[in-house]
Amino acid sequence: MYTLDTNILVYATDEAFPLHRQARRLRDRAARDEEAVLCYPVLLEFFAVVTDPRRVENPLAPGEAWEEVERYLGAFQVLYPRPRTLRLLGELVRQYEISRQGIFDALVVALMLDYGVGELYTANESDFQQFEEIELGEWR
Repeated sequence: MYTLDTNILVYATDEAFPLHRQARRLRDRAARDEEAVLCYPVLLEFFAVVTDPRRVENPLAPGEAWEEVERYLGAFQVLYPRPRTLRLLGELVRQYEISRQGIFDALVVALMLDYGVGELYTANESDFQQFEEIELGEWR
């Protein structure tokens, strides 16, 4: 199984990003693949980013952004935190000395570990390279 990071969904949505076409291809392929899942915090971060004009050139209205989230809910299995997820997150925090905003990436990794997802596709490889437990997929 594999999952997509927030930036893939954002780039696939906003044509202003240079990686728009590649991200859209990856997202659309993943939506048809039973091995692809999404992590709950990725959907929330997606909503926050695509509605923020400081972060995207073509922000979506909140209702439009939520409709996009609902489409993802219909197209993908979504992984939600369970008690074990939080224990795994605590282990990652201690092992990698996670702090500040890194907690959100660590939560994605904890969800991946809890559900047996081995691969992540992201445009921010540096945010996840420290996590030896997962593989980063090639997509560009």
